[in-house]
Amino acid sequence: MINFKETIFALSTPPGKAALALIRISGPLSYSCIKKISTNMPPKPNVATLNEIKIQKDLIDQSITTFFKAPKSFTGEDMVEITIHGSNAVIKKIQGILSENKGVRLAKPGEFTRRAFENNKLDLTQVEAIADIVNAETEMQRKQAVSHLSGNFFKLSKEIFEKLKGTLANLEAVIDFSEEDLPENIMNEVKEQTENIIRSINEILDGASIGISIREGFLITILGKPNTGKSSFINKVSDKDISIVTSQPGTTRDLIESFIDINGYPFRFVDTAGIRESSDLVEKIGVNKALTTSKEADVNLIFLNDYKDINDFNNINNPIFVKSKQDLSGDKFNDNGYYNISSKTGFGIKDLLALIQGKINSKTQNEKLYISRERHIKCLISAKMQLEKSKEDKTVDLFAEDIRLAIKYMSELFGNVDIEDILDIIFSDFCIGK
Repeated sequence: MINFKETIFALSTPPGKAALALIRISGPLSYSCIKKISTNMPPKPNVATLNEIKIQKDLIDQSITTFFKAPKSFTGEDMVEITIHGSNAVIKKIQGILSENKGVRLAKPGEFTRRAFENNKLDLTQVEAIADIVNAETEMQRKQAVSHLSGNFFKLSKEIFEKLKGTLANLEAVIDFSEEDLPENIMNEVKEQTENIIRSINEILDGASIGISIREGFLITILGKPNTGKSSFINKVSDKDISIVTSQPGTTRDLIESFIDINGYPFRFVDTAGIRESSDLVEKIGVNKALTTSKEADVNLIFLNDYKDINDFNNINNPIFVKSKQDLSGDKFNDNGYYNISSKTGFGIKDLLALIQGKINSKTQNEKLYISRERHIKCLISAKMQLEKSKEDKTVDLFAEDIRLAIKYMSELFGNVDIEDILDIIFSDFCIGK
């Protein structure tokens, strides 16, 4: 359990030599422990001041110091941020000085954000969004995380939550009061409210698979018979040798994955074992894994040596047929339903990647909010299932109980759960200074 009476500090910029570094301090002693070693503390909160950090007469470094008075800070506590030169020696010296103060310690990973959550500066969905921003590698991932951080998902979910509470209040009124004291058709209104809430949940869930793909990367599997150029292709688009290329069939036996940013879109290209009948147990497992992965893929790139092989892949969804080794065949036209490329010369690869992006782009054109975490999906589906169940209830008491359970599942989105387990998972991805 974290002791929030302690003052914490950490380097909030990446470690290593740099032009500047920022040390963040939060807690009741943040102002006093910096004032001891500073010559010119800010006269009031939210003002950046040029400062000298000294121990007795020994100048450690110059800094820009900003004080944030609780509750108007990121954590909701008193906070100080000092920007210093990015020297390892300076950083170590200042951190050593801070740690000598009683009640002041180095922060744990994500502890600043956790304190912001505990002090109601952020809700749980925004905490998760910060983790997603930290881990974002592409423009689409950044935009999705920022949308969540701004509270868009929280607002939609909160609206549903409040409507459920209103629905429950009407049901409680039906239970507690006689029919003469209630508006006419109140049960019809309750049922209509329930249907509207189900529709609202469905609208959010509609984009769930896309949201997860944006967060984790759209899955592109590379399928085909052995020696059709699959491994050479993934090496080319990855710009590194991640898959072994030989003339011997069956070289690739396991899934080999590469994350690639294409014009801001996150893609996970997965090279797979060549599809063929084999008596080799390991190779057979690899083929089965390839076919299983293809069922989950957003796009399946099917590499062919000959057009007649297309019929062997009739059961594969979302296919793009590719004929590699154009540098050997000399074919320059994309005819017979497949694309000619060469992983050796790069011929056709840019057009193929544009085609893949186009297929994904068609799924993500609207401006709707995409949820991106399995936890969110689970809460929404559970709430929806209770609402669907309520349609079959024979009594008002059973109806009310299903609405209460739907409210419980929705409240879990905001953190009304066994919060320690969830926070430990979230903050395991955070850096120390966040």
